Amino acid sequence: MAELYFILVSPQRGENVGAAARAMNTMGFDKLRVVNSVAHQSDEAQWTAHGSQQILDSAEHFDDLASALADIDLSFATTARKRGDKRRLHSPNDAAKQVQLLASSVNKVAVVFGCEASGLANADLALVDLLTTIPLANPYPSLNLGQAIMLYAYEFSQLPPPTEAEANQAQFKALKQRSVQLLDKLDVSEQEPLRRWVADSVGTLSQRDVAMLHLLLGDIEKAIK
Repeated sequence: MAELYFILVSPQRGENVGAAARAMNTMGFDKLRVVNSVAHQSDEAQWTAHGSQQILDSAEHFDDLASALADIDLSFATTARKRGDKRRLHSPNDAAKQVQLLASSVNKVAVVFGCEASGLANADLALVDLLTTIPLANPYPSLNLGQAIMLYAYEFSQLPPPTEAEANQAQFKALKQRSVQLLDKLDVSEQEPLRRWVADSVGTLSQRDVAMLHLLLGDIEKAIK
């Protein structure tokens, strides 16, 4: 499985960061990044971590989210509401399945959490690959940071190790067929360059590209129904 990083953007309370470290440790994860905050260095964070202080001590600090994501292959942003963003919202289980689908074509995966009071800004949401949310029966009281991280950490801890490094022929064939069907539905001319690209280039894609295109096609198909 790819390395999983938990990125906390502007956390305000050390207790919440300590609880996050404890949740990560419980599920076997230890890579924490903190953006625009030193809450992980507080006494409150250390007290709440309960045996997980090593995660706080080794946490990486960044001034902005773009820097924290610079070496990440696939990122998920957690959000409670769409805020006008039309992108699909994945559940924690969906997010874990996407990583499984991409297999060993991604080495570093990140789940990004916003500050306790306001979540992630739209500018931060725009930096990530996919959006994810926790479906709640009642939106209030909302989950705290430690609880939310525990849910994501549990889902990712259940993933089996990847078995293939490259997309197999069945994936290529399915993507090509699905792309042609969508082009037909959209009445795209046979002379359009996009048609030729689908015919000639799908087989040269990496597994990550194939999986991401399947996600994109799924969103387009839903949008035009």
